[in-house]
Amino acid sequence: MSEVKAGSCNLTKYVKVEVGKWRHCPVVKGNTGRVKPDHVLVGGKIEVHREGYYSIDWYEGGKRHRVSVGKNAAHAQQAREQQDLLLKARAHGIAVRETAPDVSLADACAEFLEEIRQQRTIKTVAQYTTALDYFQASCPSVSLHAIDRQHLMRFMVFLAEQKHLAPRTIWTKVAIVVQMLKANGITNLLKHRDWPRFVEKVPQAYAAEELRRFFAACGRRERVLFEFFLGTGFREKEVQYATWKDIDFQENTARVTAKARCGFIPKTWEEREVLIPDHLVESLRCHKAAANPDCPWIFPSANGCVSYHFLHECKKVAWRAKLNCGTCTRSRAIATVDPIAPTGFSISSGRRTPPIKLRAGTDIRTLEVWMGHKDLASTMRYLKAGYGKDLLARVNQAFAVVTGVEEQRSQERNTSAGAGQRATAFGSKRSEFPTLNEGILPAFCEPVYGQGAHVQEFCHLLCRESARSFFYSLNDAR
Repeated sequence: MSEVKAGSCNLTKYVKVEVGKWRHCPVVKGNTGRVKPDHVLVGGKIEVHREGYYSIDWYEGGKRHRVSVGKNAAHAQQAREQQDLLLKARAHGIAVRETAPDVSLADACAEFLEEIRQQRTIKTVAQYTTALDYFQASCPSVSLHAIDRQHLMRFMVFLAEQKHLAPRTIWTKVAIVVQMLKANGITNLLKHRDWPRFVEKVPQAYAAEELRRFFAACGRRERVLFEFFLGTGFREKEVQYATWKDIDFQENTARVTAKARCGFIPKTWEEREVLIPDHLVESLRCHKAAANPDCPWIFPSANGCVSYHFLHECKKVAWRAKLNCGTCTRSRAIATVDPIAPTGFSISSGRRTPPIKLRAGTDIRTLEVWMGHKDLASTMRYLKAGYGKDLLARVNQAFAVVTGVEEQRSQERNTSAGAGQRATAFGSKRSEFPTLNEGILPAFCEPVYGQGAHVQEFCHLLCRESARSFFYSLNDAR
């Protein structure tokens, strides 16, 4: 009797081999035959990758199958050995009941957060931790592989009804949970219509009058600080860790550079350089002359360390300039010491002002680099339909010509005032008031009514009466 050949099962780990590119790479085994945790072969070389997850794959019935087996190397090797036995049993015609590995949701969340902690900032880790804690609270005593679409739907209801979160915040929390599930090989649970919907707000820039009032209420240091925010478009953390070495006074440039010793890494993991206006360079020269020469930070705290109170200072200045939202219920004393007082003025809106102001004469690629965006989609949010008095004048002019208002106003200025103004403005002659295009209507009427003088007269009367009715109603409304 010939021996039945069973398929083999491979163990790989899904890791990030380069920026934006992930791949299933073979695992590395030690001398004892056990899998070495986080060691994989990339291009024939052994590398250490703590991100990603293990998976097993095999061919059965001419089709390739791949299943995630978590982040633990020992559990992954055990799952591979079980799958090998299962394939051999099937090859010999033995029925075997499959059982999925039981991984608790708490362990999966803890492993995922440990990976995030190694790659992201403290603020990002805190946000991920909150989202995963909420998810565990919404579905307690559930194993990882038992999670389905209903658990995620109940999680959204939990966030809305018990945590009272806004739709945009709910979307962010759900996205974090989906990311954790995807890292463990669980995908495609939610359909497109299942995701919470929210209103995408249009980025708002500060008006020139608001900026004048704001800077008029600033002190000397505050003026330089917020001129720097406005002139560079830097994020708050990028300004916190800005040093004098990042400023080139000769080339009028400011740079965002990593500060590894302080734990600061640019948001997109890329350093960048932006041009700054002449007045900001002069302000920085004066600010540097009065600053402590031993302090590397441009805007340090009172004791010479990194300052974390820029938003507080921004809201205090906005309160003094009377630029608050007008709906504050707190007293002035509380608002001037509370960094989250609702004054309606924020640093993020100041960051949006430069790209909106510069979009008319700057190409989109330059704006993307200056703002530190990873892709053009983020920059395009600032380049939507514009506004302003110049554009409004053009809009008014275009629609005035279309509706005939401009001709009517010109005619009224040339006619005498009095009781006969309407008769003069809307006389019997066609030239005394604008008409619709009489050459268009016959083209539509002739296929139905044929050609002839009666058709031409009908079209003429229709155009004339339409214009007469429109301008009578316009005059009565005025």
